[in-house]
Amino acid sequence: MTFLNRIRQYRVYRRLVISFFLLIVLSIAIVSTILYTLFSSRAVKEIDKSSQQMLSHVSFTANVVYKQIQDVVSQLLIDNHVNAYLYADQVDKVQNLQAYIVISKVQSVYPFIANISLYNFTNGEYIDTLGLERDPDVAAKAQKQQQKQFFGFYQRKVQKNDDENSNKQLRLLTFRIVPEWLPVKNTPRSALVLDLNESYIRDTINSINTPIQNADTFVMDAAGKVISHSDPQYFMADFSGKSYVASILKRSDNQGSFAETMDHQKYMVTYVKSSTLDWFFVTVRPYSELLSDIYTLRTWTLVIALLLMVLGTVIALLLTGTMYNPIRSLLDRVLESRGTELNKGSLLNSDEYTLLSNAFKTTMESAERLELNLQRSNQVLKSSSMLSLLQGINKAALAQIEQEWAHHLKGPFFSVIVMKVDGLQRFKQAFSTFDRELIAYAIGNIAQEILSKHIETDVTVTEDEIVLIVQSANPDRNDHLFLSLTEIQDAVHAYYKITVSASIGDWCDSIDRLSNAYRSAQEYICHRLFLGTNCIVDANRVMDDRDTDKRYPALAERKLLEAVKMHHAASIQAEIRHWIDYVSGCTYMQAIQYTNFLILAMAREFEHVTEGWGIDVQLFYIGLNEIQQAETLTDMEELLTGLCRNIVNALEETRHNVSMLKNEKVIDEVKHFIQQHYHNPDLSLDSVAHQVGLSAGYLGKLFKSYGKTTFNDYVTLLRIEEAKRLLGTTDGSVAEIGAGVGIPGASYFSTVFKKHVGMSPSQYRENFHESR
Repeated sequence: MTFLNRIRQYRVYRRLVISFFLLIVLSIAIVSTILYTLFSSRAVKEIDKSSQQMLSHVSFTANVVYKQIQDVVSQLLIDNHVNAYLYADQVDKVQNLQAYIVISKVQSVYPFIANISLYNFTNGEYIDTLGLERDPDVAAKAQKQQQKQFFGFYQRKVQKNDDENSNKQLRLLTFRIVPEWLPVKNTPRSALVLDLNESYIRDTINSINTPIQNADTFVMDAAGKVISHSDPQYFMADFSGKSYVASILKRSDNQGSFAETMDHQKYMVTYVKSSTLDWFFVTVRPYSELLSDIYTLRTWTLVIALLLMVLGTVIALLLTGTMYNPIRSLLDRVLESRGTELNKGSLLNSDEYTLLSNAFKTTMESAERLELNLQRSNQVLKSSSMLSLLQGINKAALAQIEQEWAHHLKGPFFSVIVMKVDGLQRFKQAFSTFDRELIAYAIGNIAQEILSKHIETDVTVTEDEIVLIVQSANPDRNDHLFLSLTEIQDAVHAYYKITVSASIGDWCDSIDRLSNAYRSAQEYICHRLFLGTNCIVDANRVMDDRDTDKRYPALAERKLLEAVKMHHAASIQAEIRHWIDYVSGCTYMQAIQYTNFLILAMAREFEHVTEGWGIDVQLFYIGLNEIQQAETLTDMEELLTGLCRNIVNALEETRHNVSMLKNEKVIDEVKHFIQQHYHNPDLSLDSVAHQVGLSAGYLGKLFKSYGKTTFNDYVTLLRIEEAKRLLGTTDGSVAEIGAGVGIPGASYFSTVFKKHVGMSPSQYRENFHESR
């Protein structure tokens, strides 16, 4: 056989075969021996540890539920409707409905809460979300409880009537809360009761306890009373008489395990005590079942080890045949690819390593060029992946970042720094898109270079932000971080004559929560509105003392609207300054919302000026978009000032248009009156002025301004035109026609007619008839 001939003939081949064989066989033998020796002693400990971990998971789940219950209680006790219900001395059905709506909404958000009920011991009112009967013992228990602690807990069974089951029994874990500030004369005024369905704890235990067969798992309180059991019939059963329960209750450690003999059979008892609740999580499992698994696994381990040894021998032979003389095979391939050939007899005299080194050097140079191109592409992909990670929309980015950061993931805390250029609109106007991108990347490089002296940093650049991911061993001691950010701001201002503001997001303990840190950093950067440009803000610098209960300043709104109506620039500026002073004490969202409300109020108040005068209605709504871009209170003040100025100008234009319309109506009325009374020789400017309620002098000027002629000329021309019509269509004398149009006297009428027409009335009549 070929491999036997090679073993006899080639020394290197024999060494390779022996080396592979010994390596595989000895490794398997040593590993199998160690596993065989240690398996028995470690198996029970591992199972015990696994049981404790399982119970710890269940305990942790219960702790999370308890924490959520505390959050729910806190949420309810700060709600105005709930407090109004709890404080009420008299029955108020509307108040009861509002409180019921609140607890129903809260109960729907937390599915593990079966029922929420409110007790008012003062007026005797009671409401709940599940429709259960009032617990008559709550008042007495609450009185005892409030003397000791804020929270109280007990188990209970409740009968519930419904359409499907007229006698349905509920097993409830009840948390009773008596607010400490409510009792008067040691008598509680109210209580808040949260009921958890016992099946929730049991289902949690069963879901985690699935691999453990034939095991009793239950939860009990410090008195040994069952809170939840894998077998529901034991709910509220008293286990304090059991020996292993008594042993658990006497122990001072929070978790552990021990062997216990019950009914002539040995059991392993594992327990974990909750860190927040006075509960014990216990698992009882027969030892025989544990050992049967151990024996089976140990037998299979030995069988597999023997099989691996046999297989290892075969693999050793195959590997030796495949890897024999690898350098010669590799050298032949390299020379073949380069178009040269090496004499077989000169193999030992040739420097194979030099030939291979030169070949690999050429390959490496080509690979380096390719790597440079890949790095450029990778930078773009990395920025995209980091941004997706921060926005929480790409789970694949998490694995990529973890892999790239593996060499410097020292943490254990992470945060996100967001930097924004101040005066973004001016920045966009001053620089082209390409220049803005270069400046943004330059700022990111400056920030990474300065921060990397003290802290691990990675950077990505978006359209409007420079985002840095940082990590620290102690987030509570990061004074150098503020100093570094100040240094970055100085460097950016020195190079580009622009300022940047920065915010530090909340610290987190894993990179999969960086999206929360990113959102908090974006929220904090909004406080640039109050702190001004070139600021650095984090959770500690956010003004927590801002009055979140500040109401909308309706009085300030009315004063500003009145000032705009009066067109008084000084008053407008003073009221805007007062508005800015007021919102500077609000939260960011209040400041933006209230200013939006103000702009909408202006739109409602002054939108009528756009009707009929060609004024753009968008004048009043542009501010709603611009207010979102206000970076500082100064920007907000300038926006409001400009908006008020535009409204005042529109009002002035409207007032001018209204005046013109009124004057035109007066002139039309005067002309109509003249047309009706031109035949009256006493028609004069004074009589017409008296008719329209104006002075003769003002009406004369107004008539000339709009009519482009004087009042008298207009009347005379109207009379002449009517006289021309009568001369052509009637046979009346000149004197009669003159008197008929308001110009009595034939001689005077003839003089006036000739002056305007160029011929006498008689000549005009003759010419008129001849032309026909």
